[in-house]
Amino acid sequence: MKKSRLQLSSRAFWLCVALLVCLRCALTGFQQAYTWVGGAPLDDELMFRAANAVSAGEWLGAYDYLTLSKAMFFPVWAALLHLLHLPYLVAGAALWCAASLLAAFAFSPLWRQKNTSRICTLALFALLAFLPSSWASYTLRFYRDNIFPALCLIFFAGMAGAALRIVRAPAAGTRRWPWVLAAGIGLSCAYLDREDAGLFLLPFAAVATVVMVVVLVRGRRWRSCAAQLLPYGVLAAAVLTFCGLNYSHYGVFALSDFSEGSFAAAMGAMMRVDTDSEEPLLSVPADARARIYEAVPELEPLAYWLEEDLQMQNDFRDPQLDDYRAGSFYWAIRRAAQYEGIYDTPQKADAYWQRVADAINAACDDGTLPSRTGERAATSQPIKASYVAPTLAETVRGIVHVVTFADCAPYETLRSIGTEEDIAQWSSYLHCGLNNAAEAGKDTPYYSPWQKMAFGVMEAIAWVYRALLWLGLLAGLVCHFAALPRVLRRRTAGEVVPWLLLFGVLGMALLRCAMIAFVEVSSFGIGTSTMYLATVHPLFLLYAFVSAAAFGRPKKGKENAA
Repeated sequence: MKKSRLQLSSRAFWLCVALLVCLRCALTGFQQAYTWVGGAPLDDELMFRAANAVSAGEWLGAYDYLTLSKAMFFPVWAALLHLLHLPYLVAGAALWCAASLLAAFAFSPLWRQKNTSRICTLALFALLAFLPSSWASYTLRFYRDNIFPALCLIFFAGMAGAALRIVRAPAAGTRRWPWVLAAGIGLSCAYLDREDAGLFLLPFAAVATVVMVVVLVRGRRWRSCAAQLLPYGVLAAAVLTFCGLNYSHYGVFALSDFSEGSFAAAMGAMMRVDTDSEEPLLSVPADARARIYEAVPELEPLAYWLEEDLQMQNDFRDPQLDDYRAGSFYWAIRRAAQYEGIYDTPQKADAYWQRVADAINAACDDGTLPSRTGERAATSQPIKASYVAPTLAETVRGIVHVVTFADCAPYETLRSIGTEEDIAQWSSYLHCGLNNAAEAGKDTPYYSPWQKMAFGVMEAIAWVYRALLWLGLLAGLVCHFAALPRVLRRRTAGEVVPWLLLFGVLGMALLRCAMIAFVEVSSFGIGTSTMYLATVHPLFLLYAFVSAAAFGRPKKGKENAA
């Protein structure tokens, strides 16, 4: 009698899923998008311009110093939503729900009691779907991080679903390839959405693929082995498609002319030049620039813009440091090059930066310029011993930031800025409202009583997560590592792979925190940000829930012999 009460029929399960999706999208329907027209030319406005160009059939639009500076999957996504007349914010919430459902099903082979399998899957879906970071204020911007966490979750779910079905359902061969395909779709879209996605996702993909291939080879399942290449085939096809489109429109067969190619070589060369500055946030300080101007005539025309132009100083220079932070300098020098006509064509820009890179590297090699590193091509700062302690400290702050769901308010406290025509244009393209209306006598955004009620519900949910996630993580760690002796004793694929999978999920969460921490202490200096850490929240939640559900107590009876 007790078991029957715990069971959930397929119809009831899908009805609950539908209701939860409707509730999640309804809550997002009360939110409003945020923009600052003229205030985010490198981010939101760049994406908006590119999305409009895609909608007009012009790919990413006219070429300038920003056109190929970032990964550009998001404008394609936004153009698709515009074509289908789907509200931008609600569509993002629906994508998140889809990723959450996929992740819940991916781990379902680990539920110990089959009669409660649907309940566990539904519970995990609900916890992921209503994750407070998925509706935080950063999602209200017209920016790629609105969808990046969902794309990463699709990738992780696909890899996990494929691995667990290989070791827990070896006879279900036809049920595995969709998971591998989902992993490829998530990997490809995330890779094309953010430049750092490859560094974040590919380590997990490589390790997971090796583990799956080892298991399949031992079982002589050669056809399934070949299927493990599918994610990389999908990624290659997606990258080649974008590179081909860039080549057909701009004559550049590359995803970006920022983080690869001659510009990265020029930035790496500039960072070689020794400096008297010990400020960690400065990649090419003023004294280094002065030496470079003197030794490299190609850069002299940019000196005025970087050192004297007041607008450039206002837009990019850090007033506290009285210099350009690493995360701002590369944008400033690209804009200076734009003013000098260097970005008239991609070919002209490519040739210019290559000349700069060659001249600086030659000057460093022959001693004309003092060098502090070897030759490198990168827009990021070189890893130095002095960054280790600050990065570790910032990593800890990032973990605390995630576990406490800091900065996860479902509304923006700043009012959208723009003319009536600007706001109308943005609202029409996004098919949703912007928070440009002000409270009476104030410059803060106006929200209706119904909106405030919805926000109150969302903030109450966030407090529940704040109270429970850290406890769940502790319980997950205890359950996970307490199961290690049993896993080592049995050493079967059905025991080892799930344990390693959860270890990988936790490791990727910590890796993301460390990656963002390094960028923060070496380039940004903007403080711990939910936007950059939003991929960690679902990984922590997955680890906590699945560890407890899979390893929470010893198996009994026939299940104990798996």
